[in-house]
Amino acid sequence: MAIETVLFDMDGVLSHYDFAHRLEVLSAGTGVPAAEIDQLIFGSGFDAAADDGAYDADEYMAEFSRRLGVPVSTELWLEAREASMTIDLEMLAIVRAVAERARVAMLTNNGPVLRAHLARVAPEIAALFGERAFFSCQFGTGKTSPEVFRLVLDTIGGLAETALFIDDTEAYAENARVAGLRTHHFSHDSGGVPALRAELERLELV
Repeated sequence: MAIETVLFDMDGVLSHYDFAHRLEVLSAGTGVPAAEIDQLIFGSGFDAAADDGAYDADEYMAEFSRRLGVPVSTELWLEAREASMTIDLEMLAIVRAVAERARVAMLTNNGPVLRAHLARVAPEIAALFGERAFFSCQFGTGKTSPEVFRLVLDTIGGLAETALFIDDTEAYAENARVAGLRTHHFSHDSGGVPALRAELERLELV
């Protein structure tokens, strides 16, 4: 069956993501060592819980500050997130080309603050996907579960058997396969953009 819907991951696919630099910016703004921020926020499971919808934006920022023991403004959080991302303009051009032949959407494992401020942090991505820029937090589950793919497709009226999911994390691609989607594991170590373009050409999507 022809592909009618293509879901793109964000970090690692539509943008290059430098997590270490994000920690550096947060550290400079709070005085808390980067390794400590990593452990308290990301290693603790707190940020992953936010990705799965456990907090709204205000609750998330309040808990973020509490865990670090210092006030952390939304502005600093956004500054760090924006600094960690470099938009891949070649990939955005591919999305535009695919959009001429299929429905396109984005699905990222991220929480309520980035969802609320995507247009600030990644305006090119926000403009390209509009209301089809989906975040795991709005579904109450992430790409660690096959269910999120069904929920996204239900939202946009797509079918699993005619959908393609593109992600740089093989485990997430596997969960999409369990949900019935076709997948492409996007990896700079195994072809990157040229390999993806070849796959999209094979599927007559570009």
